Amino acid sequence: MSTRLSLLVLVFLGAPLSARADPYLPNNERWFTIGPLLSATPLSSKPKLGLGVETTFNVLDGITALGVFGQAQWMTEGHARLGAGIQGTLVFGGVELGVMHETGTREHLPTTGLHIAPFVTFVFGSVGVRFGIPLSEPGAAGPGLPGRTRHGREVGLVLTAKIPAKWTSKGTLEPMFPWD
Repeated sequence: MSTRLSLLVLVFLGAPLSARADPYLPNNERWFTIGPLLSATPLSSKPKLGLGVETTFNVLDGITALGVFGQAQWMTEGHARLGAGIQGTLVFGGVELGVMHETGTREHLPTTGLHIAPFVTFVFGSVGVRFGIPLSEPGAAGPGLPGRTRHGREVGLVLTAKIPAKWTSKGTLEPMFPWD
């Protein structure tokens, strides 16, 4: 390795060591987020897209967060998908566990199931994989038009953008924007 390259590597690797950083870790902070939600389920027999909104309320303590989430989406098949439950985060990764409900269509009956979604998050958004597991068999017929069945299992990609707002001790919200 040349001398210049060696010196450049040492400066590049040593610079973070010479900088003094006082890391800030939240202590019992409460955050509320809201923003658009886009999902795609390319693994189903009939791919579908969803557009909606997600909201969360989390308590941050150090590198962990625990809270609740709620989602509402309009799917391209002409039905709504609703989800709610608990959410846990460790540094940049987390998981949502809850229930989901898909409303009926001409082909499908309303379906309720489990919602499991591991995700990677950053301050203003997240990317995740969503698993929807119906509590009834998809082939189970029900009342209404002949041949209507329950919605099947779902595996999809979920993208969210979020505007976080800190819940202050005075009970007010202080939004944080990317341009702040």
